Amino acid sequence: MHKTRLYLLIVLALCLGACAPLAGDAGTLRVTILADGGSRAVSLPAGSSVRSALEAAGVQLGALDRSEPPSFTILQGGQQVRVLRVHEEFETEQTPLPFTSRTLPNEALPVGEQRLIQNGVNGLQEATYRLLYEDGELVSRTLVGSVVLAQPVDEIIMIGAQAPFSAVSLPGRLAFLSAGNAWVLEGSSGLRRAVAATGDLDGRIFEVSPDGRWLLFSRDSAESQAINELWLASLDEGPLTLIDLEVRNMVHYAGWRPGREYQIAFSTVDPSPNPPGWQARNDLQLLDISAAGQPGTPQVALVARGDGFYAWWGSSYAWSPSGDRLAFARPDAVGTVNLATRDLDAWFDLPAYQTGSDWAWIPGLSWLDEESFYFVRYNFSPPGFALVLAGPDGVRPIAADVGLFAMPQTEPGGAQVAYLRAFLPTQGEISGYQLMVATPEGVSMALFPPEGAAGLTPQRVAWSPSAEQGPLVAFIYEGDLWVVNVLSGQAQQLTGDGLVSALSWR
Repeated sequence: MHKTRLYLLIVLALCLGACAPLAGDAGTLRVTILADGGSRAVSLPAGSSVRSALEAAGVQLGALDRSEPPSFTILQGGQQVRVLRVHEEFETEQTPLPFTSRTLPNEALPVGEQRLIQNGVNGLQEATYRLLYEDGELVSRTLVGSVVLAQPVDEIIMIGAQAPFSAVSLPGRLAFLSAGNAWVLEGSSGLRRAVAATGDLDGRIFEVSPDGRWLLFSRDSAESQAINELWLASLDEGPLTLIDLEVRNMVHYAGWRPGREYQIAFSTVDPSPNPPGWQARNDLQLLDISAAGQPGTPQVALVARGDGFYAWWGSSYAWSPSGDRLAFARPDAVGTVNLATRDLDAWFDLPAYQTGSDWAWIPGLSWLDEESFYFVRYNFSPPGFALVLAGPDGVRPIAADVGLFAMPQTEPGGAQVAYLRAFLPTQGEISGYQLMVATPEGVSMALFPPEGAAGLTPQRVAWSPSAEQGPLVAFIYEGDLWVVNVLSGQAQQLTGDGLVSALSWR
């Protein structure tokens, strides 16, 4: 009986030994690797990972290759490991960006008449895709980048919206900003042309060149770290010509330098998430422009500086008639810029006006000649704003109680100065204003509006470049462009859309 049991135990042990190779000998694993269209079996110590099995089989994974199960998996006996060969490819695809059609009202055309002033052109966008293949089969297609190769050009159609007032003869070129677009009147207020029809001009910079050929303007920027951009528009008749000067972030000043063909000066800010949205650099740079409107390389005239009260707000500048001297104005001082030493010569230190808000007041100024300029002076005690003329002989009063937004503008080649006078001088921030002219001797005359009418909003007015028909002053009243003859006092409305926000006349 005992011999029979012993015999059975021996037979059972032999059977188990015969079956053992299916999982490997004691302490070993047997694994099959499927890779590159073939298979191979390897034996490994118990507790080995997929990575060890691949190394034992001499199978290497590329940077994108993967295994099933993953390489960190601990194996059990009798498993299969599949290697997936992965590679990527990139392809580009170009698609058109359709243009949009925009209409602009034009009071120089009869009501209902339409005129195409710019053909629309589709833009072009290029997209880049990542294609992923596993063992030769496409498993994913993912967009990884997109770039605009060409911006679409809007189709622009002018629609007649003839004004109910008569045309006025105008010398030079009078440019104005309406609803984000720039227009020019040349010869007559009835001859109106669009010169920049992008719809995004912000009105901070808007100035015609001394010879009347170019309009310097700022427009909103699509760049995430830019407030705006500086551009040129040709004022000559023909196709609309816009040139990017590759200058960004101008808030207070950019303008043409008289006596130079062509040169502009500009001051910049750094965008900020805090009010008022920027930190002024108080720098000044000069940029030469070719006759074709192409910019050169900016040259530093004043390095960035942080001196002065309210330096974070910024400074403004004004050229003398010859372009040889440059005046500056900041919340606590006015004076001139020494272009040779790149420093400031403060003529007058001023008490900074406390606005009680996140903005600062900068004195308005305008040169009379090469030696003297008008500016608005703030007096702390008694409080008030006065228009004065500063020169080698000191300060001469021109007009008292003008309000903080008097903004003097001197007549080209003449001695008269146009300025605004607040109806409520002690509440100049909310008051309406009256358009005035004065002589250097301080004799003032009111021009507009008539008694009892609403006042003007703060603005820079513009003189006509010549006085053939008597000196004219252009200004904005209730959103429309007006001119007034200084000699006769006759005022004439030129536009009727109610959307004008800036002007310049040369």
